[in-house]
This record gives sequence, C-alpha cells and structure tokens, in this order.
Amino acid sequence: IRTISRLTLLLLMIFAGSSCGDYSTGSGYHGPPDTSRQNGLWVVSGTEPALMRLSAEQLAASGSVTPSTLITTTSAPFTLNSVAFDVDGTMWMSNPGDSSLLAFAPSALSSSGEHTATRVISTTDGSLNAPSALAFDASHHLWVANHGNGPIVRFDSAQLASSGAPVPTIVLSGTGHPTGLAFDADGSLWFSDNQANRLAKYAAAQLNASGFILPAVVLNTNGTTLRNPSGIAFDDAGKLWVANLSNQTVIALGVGQLDTTGLANPSIVISPTTTSPALPVALAFDDAGNLWVVDGVGALAKYDHTALAASGAPAPAVRIVLPNHLNLWMPAFWPQPSRLPLH
Repeated sequence: IRTISRLTLLLLMIFAGSSCGDYSTGSGYHGPPDTSRQNGLWVVSGTEPALMRLSAEQLAASGSVTPSTLITTTSAPFTLNSVAFDVDGTMWMSNPGDSSLLAFAPSALSSSGEHTATRVISTTDGSLNAPSALAFDASHHLWVANHGNGPIVRFDSAQLASSGAPVPTIVLSGTGHPTGLAFDADGSLWFSDNQANRLAKYAAAQLNASGFILPAVVLNTNGTTLRNPSGIAFDDAGKLWVANLSNQTVIALGVGQLDTTGLANPSIVISPTTTSPALPVALAFDDAGNLWVVDGVGALAKYDHTALAASGAPAPAVRIVLPNHLNLWMPAFWPQPSRLPLH
C-alpha cells in the first residue's frame, strides 16, 4: 500500500469526523429534451470546483484526462458533492457548503463554461444539513442523506419543480451520520454511516411516514470489514458494494448477507494495490457491469466485471486522472445503466 499523503490524511479526518423526477420543467417545456450531449460519467470536484463529464471515449483508456464537459457555477460554493439524475436528464447536486441542492437542466449540461443552476432548494429548519448523498426512488421522490445533523429526508417531485425552501415530505430521524444512499431492487433504502462504521436498510414499507424509525436491518463491523464506509452501490445481481475509505478496500455483500442484522461479512473483498484508489470514496456501475471507483484525490478506476467474481487484488483495468481536481465525491452515469436498481 503506498504512502498516504498529507491531503489524504486530511480528507480521512474529515470523513472520519464528520433517479428520476416526473415533474414538468415549466411552461416552456415541450417534450423530452435531447440529452445526448451529456452522455457519460459525471463527477464533481471540490478543489478546483467543477462539474465534470467524461465521455465514453475518455472512459476507454487510462491516462490524464481533460473532461469533455467542465462546468463551473456561482450558484453555491462547492465542497464535497453528490450527483443524481432525474428522468428528464436534469442533474441534481448536493452542496454541503451552504446546505442546499442545485439542479442543472439538460440545456445547462450540454456545454462547458459558467452556468447558473436552474433551480436551488435551500434549507429550512435544518431540512438540509451538509447533505452528502442523493437517490431517486421508483416514484421519482428525491431522498437526501444529511451527514451533518442526521436525518434522511424526502422531497416530492412537485417540491422540486421550482426554487425554494420546501419542508421535506418525509423525515427519517436517528440515522446517525448517513453518508451514502442506494435503493435495492425491492425499493428498500440502504445507507452507510462513516462514523458509526455501519450499513442500514429501511424496508420499502418504512419509507411512507416520518419519525424515529429503527432500520429493518443494521450491519456492523468486526473492526475491519467496515472502515469509514462511504459510497455504496448495488450491482445487477443484487450484491451491495461498499467503498471503505480507511482501509482502502471495496467489499461486496451477497443477497443472503443483507437480510439479517449482525456483522457485515463480505463475500468479496477487493484489496488495495499500488494502482488502486488511495481514497475510495464512491462507486458506480456502468451498463456493462464494470465497477467504477472514485478516488477522492482526483482519479477514477475501473474494475472489469470479470475481476469482481472473487476476492483478490486486481489492478484497475482503466485508471483516469483529472489534473488539478481533488475532493471528488459520488458520481452518476447518464443515461442511467438499465440493468441496475436505479430509477
């Protein structure tokens, strides 16, 4: 394992201590927009702040890459952000810097440059507090993990149709410090907590009312399996994959390991190598079943789906460096991979 830099240690301390909408886009909306110019993998950087798109061609080979699309904005300060797409290709982004959500319509994503957010959702009475992850459910509600004060909240599509400070429709309290979010194929909502070193699941039936609701399943660590877990993602077989920031591993929990509260005993452990991400903070699967791991210090690594069948220390099939961009966080593909439990 290579030496961790001072920046890595700083990020580690920060983490250790710390999709689809069905709404109209307004009276000028005249049908589905052309979103082909935004195809690829999108990720946000907090240092040299930008929204960045890597095209399919750029994802095919290793190297230092200048993103195909690079967008800056003055709509809000950038820190560590997540992105998620709704059904019409609008990108939603969480902004912990001022506890807000930003939306960028497809037209704002089609070219590089300075772009103003199409909509801004602001906090009200702590409804947003250092939001760290976003996920859309099958009914096109947007769920937000508040890493700062704990609740996971839901905004309905009508609340997102224009800028404002709506009160969330659902507030799930007592979640600790939720860091990553992912829906499984049954509509259950999973979250990671990078301070408590745990994973937890709210069953679909638990997502219809607010309150201090105990998760249906809680998976804890034996000290090594979950070490500051951050990004989580499901593959097309239903396995839950987790990026462990502290020990630099990526683990998978099989379907049968997700049903009962207890220790998280991974069925697959991808161990670090000299070329693997130094700070694995986030995950995303592409349409071919390959796993992309976001490195917080400015790189992305692809593990071919054939290397994910068993534990080991495979070298990334592709490693892409984004010069001058650090503090990367949760990514998203557009179009959304069709074989995955994304909505």
